[in-house]
Amino acid sequence: MPKIRLFAILSTLVVLAGCGGEAAGAGGSQQFVLRVGMTSVTGTVQGNLGWAEERGLLRDRLRPSGVKEVRFSFFQSGADVSSALLSGAIDVAVTGDMPALRTRAKGNPTRLLALTTVNADIWLIGRKGGPSDIGALVGGTVTAPEGTIRHRVAYGLLHAAGLTDRIQIKNVPTPESLAGLSSGSIDATVVGGTQAYELERKGFVVIDKASRHPHLLSTEHSTALQSFLDAHPGFGEAWGTAIAAVNQDIRDNISAYWEYAAKKDAVDVALAAKAEPAGHFNVEPFPADGVAQVRATYEFLRQQKLIDAEFDVDSWLVTS
Repeated sequence: MPKIRLFAILSTLVVLAGCGGEAAGAGGSQQFVLRVGMTSVTGTVQGNLGWAEERGLLRDRLRPSGVKEVRFSFFQSGADVSSALLSGAIDVAVTGDMPALRTRAKGNPTRLLALTTVNADIWLIGRKGGPSDIGALVGGTVTAPEGTIRHRVAYGLLHAAGLTDRIQIKNVPTPESLAGLSSGSIDATVVGGTQAYELERKGFVVIDKASRHPHLLSTEHSTALQSFLDAHPGFGEAWGTAIAAVNQDIRDNISAYWEYAAKKDAVDVALAAKAEPAGHFNVEPFPADGVAQVRATYEFLRQQKLIDAEFDVDSWLVTS
């Protein structure tokens, strides 16, 4: 069993064991342990939620809605996080746009609580000495973990180049893809954040970027089941407000955040600043540019028949 999946299982078991009972809180509201699932290749909370966890921002903002503690479980892919949400192992799923949209399109009663981040860029990175033109990947090996934001961007970049019928994306987890890229057994894979900049610095070839095709820019989603929101009235709005406050705190302390992110990712601060500009952190739950990116992603997935059924995006959002 892969270490990341084992860690996710053990982490989830700890969470389940720790939330067996609820106690009455201030004002008679029931207090509960909030279980949040997210992807992590390091087994730690990273990004804006990691910043919030270290500073106690998320817990403090959510306490009035009954949250007495926030616990995290970690998974290898967004699809795994969504499965955990549907199984009841976690309460909130933090994933890329594709897993969240596909889960809802399958008829599952999820709600979008907030966009955790916006304007995320994903790059198609080739092996050292490999082709710099996407067309030269025909006949080569291109990888991405299936059902993830990275898979969606890989497909979108191939579609933009008119190559979806000539290049097959192989379903390979990111750690194995990076190992294959280094050994030369994989010709290209998709990565984002500081990882992409670090690979470029090391001499790997940047073949294409989502930012060169604005409709492929991504958002990170926070979703929950409607049944959970029914059991905890007001939580959905509280989560959105909390995310906005966390992101505002990051913007107000952006230099300190970049230092934090650089330490987490073991990269230079300048590189962290490039990978996570201030515009990455939305200070309202559903900013106009972020919602436009969600709609663009939904339309792309629908047109390419990458989702099972249509649904109303606007009514999916928890806006009141």
